[in-house]
Amino acid sequence: MLKEIILIIRNDLKLKFILFSALIIQIIFSITATGFYHPDQHFQIIEFSTYQLGEPSGFPYVWEFDHPVRATLQVYMFSGYHLLLKTLGITDPYLELTILRIILGLAMFILFNAMALHYFKDEKKLVLYSVLLLLNFSWFLPYVKTLFSSEVLSSLFFFGTIFWYDLKKNKNPGGIFLLFIGFLLSLTFYLRFQSGFFIAGFGIWMLIQKQKFNHYLFIASGFIAGTVMNTWLDYEYYRQLVVTPYEYFYTNLIDKRAASFGSSSFLRYIGLFIAVVGVIPLSIILFYYAIKSFLKKYTNLIFLTAMFFIIGHSVVGHKEERFMFPVLFVMPVFIGWGLPLFIKFYSATKKILRYLLAIVIWFSIVLNFLLLFLFMFTTYCQTIQFTALLKKHFKANTEPINLYCLNRTPFETESNIPITFYKRSFRNLEITEINGEEIKQIKSDDLYLAATFDQVIKEKDVIDSMGYKPVFYSSGILWHLNEFLSSRNIQTINEIWVLYKK
Repeated sequence: MLKEIILIIRNDLKLKFILFSALIIQIIFSITATGFYHPDQHFQIIEFSTYQLGEPSGFPYVWEFDHPVRATLQVYMFSGYHLLLKTLGITDPYLELTILRIILGLAMFILFNAMALHYFKDEKKLVLYSVLLLLNFSWFLPYVKTLFSSEVLSSLFFFGTIFWYDLKKNKNPGGIFLLFIGFLLSLTFYLRFQSGFFIAGFGIWMLIQKQKFNHYLFIASGFIAGTVMNTWLDYEYYRQLVVTPYEYFYTNLIDKRAASFGSSSFLRYIGLFIAVVGVIPLSIILFYYAIKSFLKKYTNLIFLTAMFFIIGHSVVGHKEERFMFPVLFVMPVFIGWGLPLFIKFYSATKKILRYLLAIVIWFSIVLNFLLLFLFMFTTYCQTIQFTALLKKHFKANTEPINLYCLNRTPFETESNIPITFYKRSFRNLEITEINGEEIKQIKSDDLYLAATFDQVIKEKDVIDSMGYKPVFYSSGILWHLNEFLSSRNIQTINEIWVLYKK
């Protein structure tokens, strides 16, 4: 398979250009995507890890500290990675996470592009190119590929595992290979328990394909071996025998903790797919034709497993966009199956309608690339981006620096949970938290003040009257956008930070 893919790329100049451009964009995203998309990505992995290694941690401040509902496999993975880099002399947390994002981004890039090339190698070039363009240049997808979250890592493990199995299944694979497939599926499950929906779809697909009995036996045995290993890892971490899948589902479904975070319609997920794989209005047309092609692909491995995952999540009341991240990367494949139908319609339709469709296509392409380049250089997690800029700004200082923070520091969440992993790299920074009334009481003329836009806007007159001048923003574009929104009495964007100097 690898030789076949290399041959396809070698003989196609356009394909080389698409993949090379996509690789550059993926690397840039991996470098600029500082921080995390959701606090769970940080606290349930990185802060768990620092607690495990005996370093200052924010883990005791989150509710999971007293509720062993999280599997610890990914925690061990990060701890091992952290210790490896420490051995190599890399101790800066920002660099550490940047390297990790590059590794993960490249792994995701290689796997899903290989899948696209394999499944569409016999299709028309236009279809193959379109799938690769959607996979690599949809404005949100390169960013998601960098996230060291349970959603993304489970996607990498699951689709990597079943793709490997799909390639080998008809070549009389041996027992060791099948055991390893089952073991990898177990790791997928313990990276994210909701991957059980994926695995259920895989089991149904095996029944439809009437795989040999030894495949079931060896894969199940490998899965059990992985379960035993993960149970032992959880025992070592929590210092008690705990079956984390049971604890997780009991707490969230029986005790209904997940429901306490709210519920929503399955339309929320459909909206996500349309919004981030391509851009409206073209993405609506592409998904329509993808749906039309489903009846022809219902026995396809990728389709069946992804559908089980989507349907399984749709019947659960509590929904978040990030829950669908594991299937975002195969959505371009679904669209690719429907592209021949769309191309046929486009070619046969009336001239005036073709002109209208051409306008829609080019409008969506231009809008997508505008969003892509904006997102490439505008970090989603502005709080962590701000601390990274702080570190860079104060890098040359050897004397202690007094930093006053208005109402809260950038080293904690909005609910005041400390983000200790990044703070440990600041050796000479002394932080004092103050409120709006205390700003007037600071008499020193050489000091720094950090605050978010929402905090500044409430105390703007005082800050301006005392001679504070902005040094830098976490994002100048978003700060000025907030100024515009505020002037129009429109809701501003949260967590945009500024550093002032008096």
